[in-house]
Amino acid sequence: MPLAYVPATHPSPAILLTLALILGASLWVFATLVRRETRHRRLVALTRWARSHHMRLQSAGGQALPVLKQFNPKIRQVLSGRGITLAQIETADTTATAAATSKRQWNVMVRELSGAWPATALRPTAHNFSLVDLFSLSSYPSLMPSERFMVFGAEARAAKALAESAAPALLPSDVALIVTGNCLLLDFSSRHFDEIEFDRLIDLAEQLAPRLAVGQ
Repeated sequence: MPLAYVPATHPSPAILLTLALILGASLWVFATLVRRETRHRRLVALTRWARSHHMRLQSAGGQALPVLKQFNPKIRQVLSGRGITLAQIETADTTATAAATSKRQWNVMVRELSGAWPATALRPTAHNFSLVDLFSLSSYPSLMPSERFMVFGAEARAAKALAESAAPALLPSDVALIVTGNCLLLDFSSRHFDEIEFDRLIDLAEQLAPRLAVGQ
């Protein structure tokens, strides 16, 4: 018995279009996940850390930190919340020959204090550059016998109080401390701007704040 002829059938354009859309969507999801785990991995990690600490990650070019506004910083990254701000900023290097084009990047932590201070600082002696240098403060070498830091200040009385406090003993030798107004600043530019350092700096600030809360 001869076999019946069955004409060949072709998929409809609608089916082909649907398959193409599914393939395109799958490729887009795959590419997004790859970018998320490679190029945007740091941003994802910072976002997760900020969320777990009830803080908010702000995009580059955000509002300047009030305590540093006088230096016209360019904001690269900011995490803020709970009276604490962690920021990566960029300022013009006015000490360089080409000051108009030379930039310097800083990693800064700002914590609120209950008391107010005139600008006073502990600057690591091993650093060629420090955020302390931007404040144009007077140095008081006789007040700081330690070789780890130099004390700077707008007023001798406040500089003496900072030198005699527990801050020099608590402060790591690669972190600068600045107290100005009701703000405590930690310059950790020699360290990474990441979650491990954030936790360390927050712990350090919590130890320092009670000892500087009285103000001057």
